[in-house]
Amino acid sequence: MERTYVSRTLHCYAEGRDGGWEAICLDLDIAVQGDSFAEVYRALDEAIAAYLETVHDLPESEQRHLLRRKAPIYVRLSFLLRAVRTILFGRDSDPQYADFTLAAAA
Repeated sequence: MERTYVSRTLHCYAEGRDGGWEAICLDLDIAVQGDSFAEVYRALDEAIAAYLETVHDLPESEQRHLLRRKAPIYVRLSFLLRAVRTILFGRDSDPQYADFTLAAAA
């Protein structure tokens, strides 16, 4: 049976602190760590691809829940507060933060 995939935009952000970076996919609750933004961006993209490949091998009844697995509320609220602050006061000059989207076949 041939699979059909729907293209989906995933909301992610990365934050640097204490000499390292962490990137989080808010839509699938996947997080990675690394030494630079470029490293966590690449690692998160790879982790999402591996996750989706694994999920698509499961029965459809199990896939629905795993494709809609949001990050915990405190993680999403932290992202939302920073986004609101950016809208109200403009993008801050914090080089240790980036929000971005990734395209994925979900």
